Amino acid sequence: MQGRILDFSQAPVKLRVRYRQLQISLDGREIDAVPLADVAVVLLAHPQLSLSLATLQGLTAAGASIVVCDARSLPCGLCLPLVGHHLSARRTRLQASVSRPLQKRLWRQIVKSKIEGQAAVLETLRGDDGGLRALAAATLSGDSDNREAVAAKRYWSQLFKRSRFKRDLDGGDPTNAALNYGYGVLRAIVARAVVASGLCPAFGLFHRNKYDAFALVDDLIEPFRPAVDVCVARLRDEKRLGDVLSTEIKSTLIRQLTGRYGVEGFQETIFEAASKATESLARVYVGKDKRLILPETLPLAAINAETPPVKTQDAESADVENLENISSKVGATKTTDDEMEPIENKSVADSQEIDDEEEEDLRLDGFFDVYVDWDYESDFRLDDE
Repeated sequence: MQGRILDFSQAPVKLRVRYRQLQISLDGREIDAVPLADVAVVLLAHPQLSLSLATLQGLTAAGASIVVCDARSLPCGLCLPLVGHHLSARRTRLQASVSRPLQKRLWRQIVKSKIEGQAAVLETLRGDDGGLRALAAATLSGDSDNREAVAAKRYWSQLFKRSRFKRDLDGGDPTNAALNYGYGVLRAIVARAVVASGLCPAFGLFHRNKYDAFALVDDLIEPFRPAVDVCVARLRDEKRLGDVLSTEIKSTLIRQLTGRYGVEGFQETIFEAASKATESLARVYVGKDKRLILPETLPLAAINAETPPVKTQDAESADVENLENISSKVGATKTTDDEMEPIENKSVADSQEIDDEEEEDLRLDGFFDVYVDWDYESDFRLDDE
């Protein structure tokens, strides 16, 4: 099984679910189909994109997180499956009754892990941890002396030297826009893992805003945030960030997120790492463990992402012409209703007259997706009874 992250922001595609596949069409022509079992996150960004209630039902029933983006392609809404585990009701009751001292101990572990990740980013990009490792070691239960805020002040000033950078949740500048996009995708991945583990995303350990329906998600994403930071810092250093959050930048950010995380001596995908974090929390709640399983190392190495080049107006015109020519050559094999098997559509690569480069251009004209191998069956499930 694959955990695929689909971003629909480049063209007014139409989405529908048929034969257990998410079918993507553009101008009345099907350009791709993705098995629902492979879809992890879907980002809906193009203002003219269309899909039906049946499509939303199919995606959520398959366990996908659906992210709605605003006019700047930044995440502004999140849709999750209502039930993801056979013991979700029992685990929700445990969450509501967890003791405050336990919450503080768990929050200390999260903050410590986050600061250590930030220290690793500074060491990787700037050659020095900026004193963050000492702050991480000094974190108290519940972070009562607010080491997280002290570390953040040092971290951002060291990461973006010679600038007056300030974190802005509204993403007013290119750097904040890129950070917010990466965090939004990360939030959807962790939220999916929370629901799959039978936990209620509204019951947080530290975050308690009465308007935040994903307080627990906002707690658990903290140790993963530096994976986004290192990518944005590199893009900024290379002067690749522009006023518009391009496909290239978004694809690079997602590829960074889907790198390998060090968890208990193993190299895990972001989906596996998030699942282990949420399942370990469930184990703590039922008294079968005392600590969270959080990533010890993050994917901080240089990104080798095969991202698409920024398209010019002439290139876009050429792509439209290619789409018309290619779509006339693409067909679909027949399948009976009794079999109910996924349609095996002829891909662009099946035609000897069309090369791989043309196929990639066709796909990227409608959407882009990044996926990593992910064995869902390996996600352990805890029997609370």
